[in-house]
Amino acid sequence: MKVAIVGGGFSGLAAAYKLTKTNHEVTLFEKEKSLGGLSGTFRLPSWQWAIEKHYHHFFTNDFSAIKLIKELGLSQKLIFPATLTSVYYQGKIYPFNTPEQILKFSPLSILDRFRLGAISVFFKLLPPSFALYLEKMTAYEGVKKIYGKNAFEIVWEPLLVGKFGPPDGGYAKIVNLAWFWARVKKRTLSLSYLAGSYQALIDEIASAIQKNGGKIITSVSFDPKSSGRFDKVIITTPSPTFIKMFPELPQDYKKRLSSIPHLYALNLLLITKEKFLKDTYWLNINDRKFPFISIVAQTNMIDKKYYGGNHLTWIGNYLPDNHVYLKMTKEELFNLYLPYLKRINPHFNLQPTTDNSQLFFGSFAQPVFPVNYSKIKPDFKTPIPNVFLANMDMVYPWDRGVNYAIELGVKAAELIK
Repeated sequence: MKVAIVGGGFSGLAAAYKLTKTNHEVTLFEKEKSLGGLSGTFRLPSWQWAIEKHYHHFFTNDFSAIKLIKELGLSQKLIFPATLTSVYYQGKIYPFNTPEQILKFSPLSILDRFRLGAISVFFKLLPPSFALYLEKMTAYEGVKKIYGKNAFEIVWEPLLVGKFGPPDGGYAKIVNLAWFWARVKKRTLSLSYLAGSYQALIDEIASAIQKNGGKIITSVSFDPKSSGRFDKVIITTPSPTFIKMFPELPQDYKKRLSSIPHLYALNLLLITKEKFLKDTYWLNINDRKFPFISIVAQTNMIDKKYYGGNHLTWIGNYLPDNHVYLKMTKEELFNLYLPYLKRINPHFNLQPTTDNSQLFFGSFAQPVFPVNYSKIKPDFKTPIPNVFLANMDMVYPWDRGVNYAIELGVKAAELIK
């Protein structure tokens, strides 16, 4: 069977790998010059390792990714560094990683802290089938009722608003409770990473595809008119791109896919000799006066020696497609962020140059799952015969990420086989 796969992210790579293992004739098309999609990497000449253009790590229950890593003989590259997650609230950083640390979170009363911990444990015990019930409520209202007003306003509301925009005019009041539950259920105390970055996995999958007889074509956009040359076509692009590729799609189908909102990822990477965060790997910003939602210190997880002795720190944002920040240069964005960075670390002193920062932009990075999303969730099969869809709009209720991209690609391959 001749199969075309459109998109060289992990969904496309996983599908191509599985299909070439069973001797199907596969051609993978990637419009960029490198593979990986939103998990693609960046590297300076002096670095031993690359780094992802958008910060990444594995949870220890990312079973689909771990299975593929082991199958490709990369188990020795899977490392489990110690990491700390913290919360920035009212000018102070609070460790927020373990049950003990949560119970010491003084902005909440002791009763609210116990409730926060108990509800989170309860969420972790709920089976995935419960998502169909949870999706009937918005996260904004459901979390407030379940966790209580204080925990909602101090812990959860700033994160919902920071990621999805203001309650009025943004998506904070639209995203459903099943998505929120999945984030709590999925999180593990320990994290893992690949030695050498995700590029090691990208390279190994690509090599396996080619060894199995598959073709990988980069820097070329797939021509939908050529679909007839293949028995099956798997599209892994975002839904808006898929709609543009195939204007002949039925109007009701296009309307359904177009109704799914998306946010763009905007990540500023600082490359400094000075450490910005003392020991925290991931810092949630629970203050909505700040113009960003998170700070991720890569070199508080991975030794700086792999990056030429530099500390690498991400300043993360998710934004709607018309946001003014998306039109800024990295120097403009840094100058906007700097006063807020100094509030977190008053000793931080850095002037933006072409050498000490990089700016990365990811379109359609975060789908927004509204109430009753299961009713509009895309299927693998599309109205066009022999054309299949496999993208991040379909991993619901789980959040987008490499693990579920791999799982999606494997499922698509099994379906068309």
